Amino acid sequence: MMTNLLFGGTTSNVLAMIALALLFFGGLWLCVAFLGWINKAPWKGNRTMKKAVEEFKSIVDQASPEFDIISESDSSDKPAPDKWSKKEILGHLIDSAANNHQRFVRAQLSAELKLPGYEQELWVHTQRYQNESWGNLVQLWKSYNFHLLHLVSSIPETALRNYCFIGDNEPVTLEFLVQDYVKHLKHHVEQILE
Repeated sequence: MMTNLLFGGTTSNVLAMIALALLFFGGLWLCVAFLGWINKAPWKGNRTMKKAVEEFKSIVDQASPEFDIISESDSSDKPAPDKWSKKEILGHLIDSAANNHQRFVRAQLSAELKLPGYEQELWVHTQRYQNESWGNLVQLWKSYNFHLLHLVSSIPETALRNYCFIGDNEPVTLEFLVQDYVKHLKHHVEQILE
């Protein structure tokens, strides 16, 4: 009847063609969706973050044994009265780890985060790192940074775009904070090992 006129076949042939078309386009849609998922898969990762994590690991792995051989007296020497000793620089890195730990965790829990900045000179002075044992500081620095390395290695890619307001500064993404932490860490580790 009408279907014979339109499609030149029986009703069952028409239904079979519709079913085939649905299977074809449904399969095509599934393939496209799957390829999109593969491109965004968490294990594929963000190249910039992957590079930052690799550099972070390299810094901690390489600096750890070198810090172990610095003597207590060498770690206490100040290059000038107004300059930090190696102990104070490492203490500053511990403070940075503590502040960034909060940021790295809290920024994953909220699309927007507001935290205070920190006054590095006052933190170093208040904690009297100059009077602390070099061995204790090295152990704390290592442990804290290995934990942070574990933490940043598992940040979901979607959380990397969350915004962080630190003090009165312009907002930055969590991804920027991680990359900036690694850059800051590298700078001060190089100072200690000079």
